[in-house]
Amino acid sequence: MNWLHKARPVLVVTGLALVIGSLIGARELAHGSTSDASAKGEAPRGGAGTIVLGTVDTDPPPVSYGLPPVLQSGTVLKVFVKEHEDVKVDQPLYAFDATLQQATVDSAKAAVTLAETKVAEAKEGKKRHVRNIEVMKQGVEALERRARDVVNYRDKIVKKNLEDSYRRNTIPPEEWPAKLSIDPTYAEAENKYTAAYNELEVEKAKLKALEAVDTQIPVEQAEAAVNQAQKELARAQVVVDLCVVKAKTAGTVEQVSISPGATLGISTRTPALWLIPAGPRVVRAEVEAEFAHRVGNDRIGKQVTISDHSDAKLTYTGTVRDIGKTFLPKRANAENLIGNDTRVIEAVIDITDASPAGKPPLRVGQRVRVNLGQ
Repeated sequence: MNWLHKARPVLVVTGLALVIGSLIGARELAHGSTSDASAKGEAPRGGAGTIVLGTVDTDPPPVSYGLPPVLQSGTVLKVFVKEHEDVKVDQPLYAFDATLQQATVDSAKAAVTLAETKVAEAKEGKKRHVRNIEVMKQGVEALERRARDVVNYRDKIVKKNLEDSYRRNTIPPEEWPAKLSIDPTYAEAENKYTAAYNELEVEKAKLKALEAVDTQIPVEQAEAAVNQAQKELARAQVVVDLCVVKAKTAGTVEQVSISPGATLGISTRTPALWLIPAGPRVVRAEVEAEFAHRVGNDRIGKQVTISDHSDAKLTYTGTVRDIGKTFLPKRANAENLIGNDTRVIEAVIDITDASPAGKPPLRVGQRVRVNLGQ
């Protein structure tokens, strides 16, 4: 126990030194965290106002381009633009190899041509049908004339001659029907009439059946096939057209990451390029929950001060355009595979002049601080 008694003063001195060092370190940390606290919305000393972090952005936001939605994967055939190049709406940016897609278009065009041929055939068939009806009507009329001629021959020639013969031979009239029924000349005339009548009825039935046919139905079916084939062609052409990626808005091309021969797939995360829309710049400020009560709609339309995140001496001015009404995840979190669940109210600040004389310009994506005032 002697060694413990001797070491006790040393232990006491060491413990006091640790306590004093901890207090000094805590004080330094407290003073050093002032700027961070201000960045999260705390009002700095002197009542300068609520300061929040924000990011310089465009409105609408920058657009990332990659694989068009009609492709599962594709090989870049040509890149039409370079970094920092200004582009217009619908200007081609880059194109994918569309050999297979173009083959589908060619096949669809052939299908349209074939369907149009079927329409022409159906219309020609309709015309032939009309002509056939006219020819058959003429045939029926001829058979009707023939039947009338046979009847006249039977009744006005054969029958009359036989009856005149019966009269000359003083055969009683009541016996004439029986004699006519067994007379070979009259029987032959009767057979000719029966044959002519039957043939006429058959042709009339054929004509009726022919007239009942609706030849417009095949035409409409063929035209519907053409319409369907044209839709298939239009869809195939859209796929080919989308293989050429075009600018959705006017702006400036940034960070081109592709070149001819590059292959993109649905798992490719790196954008082919970024397009920064033209127009004025804004700041999207992030108001966290514990400071939301300090930022009300009364701030809308008010002028605010914007400063560079790393150099508070660089200041700019802006006007509060809008203050969100809903807590949403930070925009930066949406781009990360693993983001936190911090939710903020977004305030949109219109920057008065993003490139003032004598100061470096505010760039899209730059982190800044916004003093929203009291």
